[in-house]
Amino acid sequence: MLVLIVDDEWEIREGLRRNFPWDAYGIMEAITAEDGDSALELARTRQPDLILTDIRMKRMSGLELIERYGAERAGGWKAIVISGYDDFEMVRSAMKLGAMDYLLKPINTADLGAILSRIIDQLQKEKRDRDNEVLLQSHVQSALPKMREEVLRELVETKYNAYRETRIAHRLRTLELDWLMGERLALLLLEADDLKAVERREERNLILFGIGNVVRQTLEEDCAYRSVLYEDGKHRWVLLLDCPEAQRLEQYKELGQLCIRRINKYVKANVSGALGCTIGHASDLNAMYTETEEILEQKAVYGGNRLLTGLGWESEAEQDNLSLRQPAEVLDLIRYGTDEEIRTAMELFVDMVQGWSFTQIRDIQQRIFEWLLDLFKKAWQHGWADRTWERNPMAVWERLEQFDTLESLKDQVEQALLTIAGGFRTQSVSPGQIIQAAERFIRDRYAEGLTLQHVAEEVHVTPVWLSKLFKKETGKTFLEYLTDLRMERAKRMLESVQFKVYEVSSQVGYKDPVHFAKLFKKQTGHTPKEYRRLQGIAGHD
Repeated sequence: MLVLIVDDEWEIREGLRRNFPWDAYGIMEAITAEDGDSALELARTRQPDLILTDIRMKRMSGLELIERYGAERAGGWKAIVISGYDDFEMVRSAMKLGAMDYLLKPINTADLGAILSRIIDQLQKEKRDRDNEVLLQSHVQSALPKMREEVLRELVETKYNAYRETRIAHRLRTLELDWLMGERLALLLLEADDLKAVERREERNLILFGIGNVVRQTLEEDCAYRSVLYEDGKHRWVLLLDCPEAQRLEQYKELGQLCIRRINKYVKANVSGALGCTIGHASDLNAMYTETEEILEQKAVYGGNRLLTGLGWESEAEQDNLSLRQPAEVLDLIRYGTDEEIRTAMELFVDMVQGWSFTQIRDIQQRIFEWLLDLFKKAWQHGWADRTWERNPMAVWERLEQFDTLESLKDQVEQALLTIAGGFRTQSVSPGQIIQAAERFIRDRYAEGLTLQHVAEEVHVTPVWLSKLFKKETGKTFLEYLTDLRMERAKRMLESVQFKVYEVSSQVGYKDPVHFAKLFKKQTGHTPKEYRRLQGIAGHD
């Protein structure tokens, strides 16, 4: 502890500093000042625990010193004033300004010791109280994320119960989230793709942490509206977004796509998102959450690492989801893509190479060489006749070795892909034939739990390329084609009295009749019951 002694008489201040046993009271250092002005400057820099000051001094008085320093430093220090017998009114003023006690001249050391004991006890108690307050605040701050997660999970992931509304509203006010109870909201889900396949728990946690950080920063930098983010019970990130009107959903679609692109770039992880079609109030959140979960499940149809914005809707990634890191997808690009599509896909080459994190050109050349040989081998296995690469692989390496910029290496790889593509175009199987085979398979198996992956395996292409070819050849996405086929079959069945609605739902491929009814109304403008009544059929629901 530190004491500042202020007196314009040298004998008094130096006598106190040198002769009083300060260390016996836990005060390890005593410093002095000859007037209030110099004492104030010294107090600002040294921040003493105790100021012992004369009331009357030639320049700034002890009263003014206490008042001015007290205005700058609210707590953590105490003052004792030294006065004469005729200074009673000034002592009263000093006490009002916060001085704890006073001493009369000449100073009695026993009186000073008694006052010091009481003041030091008070200072120590106040310090403990402050430390406890800081500790409590620290605990509260560390508990806030958990409290927020718990109340948001209850609000979103459990069915609405009016009896809980008052309690939830109170907790949201405590967390400064009470705006959720008064506004219309949109809901967006983000889920790491294939997270269960990551064996190490630490790596899974790191991916989830990274996704959360990227999304939080994106919300801070690029979302102009109120929002809140939390991790749900299935390790997905849930965004609740202020959405007074449906038109704002388009902006949130762009926000979701931006999050996915940034997660791909900074976390190096694939992530799928779903934006609910419905906006609603807090009481609607559980239904909105369930609807958005159903949308997210469509990644099994369309593939992952994209934003799904509604049943049958596609994200921008639907048309641009090729990965050069996936040899099977590159092979399909070569076999079924046009030269222009190959050149467009090669725009991803720079990102792929930079993702390898090599800094030396020779390491990059070596990795490209291995990538090309792997591709040549797979192309040969699928019918490419040229085997020059196998007889003389060093010729491939020596050619790559001649180029030492990323742009020139990209040109060499692009030429190799175009060469292989030219060889494949002499073969008999065309994209049209692949889609015809896919359509036959879908017509035969539409009532099953059919996915894009299932059909792609049947016709021996990757899901990405089946999706692209389907859109190019039929003008529809896979899901649109499948849904249209199922709905046409459902309409024919509903026109017969033989089937109940739940039987129709099951036989056209939908286990959930409620989900089927939603899709049917979206497709036809009528619920199954309404459609049946329009056909003059009633009483067979």
